[in-house]
Amino acid sequence: FHSNFNDVLIKQHADVIANEGYLEVGYRYINLDDGWQAPIRIEKKLYHNLFKFPLGMKDLADYIHKKGLLFGIYSDAGAQTCGGQPGSLDNEDIDAQTFVEWDVDYLKYDNCNDQGRPEQQRYQAMANALKSATAGKNKTIFYNICEWGTSNPWLWGPGTGNSWRISVDINAFWPAIISTIDSQVRLTEFGGLGGWNDPDMLVVGFDGIPFEEQITHYAFWSALKAPLILGCDLTKVNNMSKALILNKDIISVNQDPLGLSVCQVYYKNDNKISFDIWTGPLNDGYVANPINITLDFKSHCHLTGTIEVYNLVKQQSSGYYTNSYTATNIPKHGVEFIKLIGGNISDNNRPCLNNS
Repeated sequence: FHSNFNDVLIKQHADVIANEGYLEVGYRYINLDDGWQAPIRIEKKLYHNLFKFPLGMKDLADYIHKKGLLFGIYSDAGAQTCGGQPGSLDNEDIDAQTFVEWDVDYLKYDNCNDQGRPEQQRYQAMANALKSATAGKNKTIFYNICEWGTSNPWLWGPGTGNSWRISVDINAFWPAIISTIDSQVRLTEFGGLGGWNDPDMLVVGFDGIPFEEQITHYAFWSALKAPLILGCDLTKVNNMSKALILNKDIISVNQDPLGLSVCQVYYKNDNKISFDIWTGPLNDGYVANPINITLDFKSHCHLTGTIEVYNLVKQQSSGYYTNSYTATNIPKHGVEFIKLIGGNISDNNRPCLNNS
């Protein structure tokens, strides 16, 4: 939607999420992006755009909360937002208090117009303000550090926010998806319980993206334990994409209580096409993304014995295998997303190739 959203559209999407199965599988946040604001502050406070949100932010939050959902908002760690609206730099305390008054549950905090000040300093200022504003209240605000990975937020983010962007904004086409996946190779060890690597929103359900690429995209975001934030128009999403989004088996990988990302365990480039395998442990098994090559249980997962291979996309068992499993007939840009059940752990160390 970019900045083309309003009160009616947001409430419409809250209704869809609450009533069409999204809430049931775990989608809970309705997050506004840049463009909800009035162009100037009023009595030093951020104010809503009266044309888009005539009833205000608290009314919108109340509507969303009555649906059993949570309400997210956007601001910027600069003098202005990326869209030229008032930013929160040097206004962190009053803005954090305003967000609490509006009953906000999530803050996406962007990185435009920074006045030359260091990222960590600016993001810590808002973290301190949020902590102060929620002190003594039955209130928490999920804090997303959206600074695009420019100052290695995976190193300092865990003490500051709840998630941190690791790359620039994604676009709804394959080169952007695969580039973002590739950027995760050296970062998978940093996300986990207490703080998450954020490779940006999902573009599943966007027009023009082949369904097999949507599967690969959704499988990787889930296995990387990335925040699953939908960016498509849920009133227009087709049935295939909707079924993929609502796939409980894929979501269960993302929400696994261990909170451990997959990592790359195999890579080969023969100058015509590249192949790789990513694997990672689950609370009740192992997950893997092999692409047209053989998954060796021992070398790629440190597992031995007879293992059931469960196809997470098709939501059905592929049978029992000993030593290895070969994924075949995977289309271009596709992936087979599987869960390994059973077997024995041969080595507690993970077989990751490129940890930092």
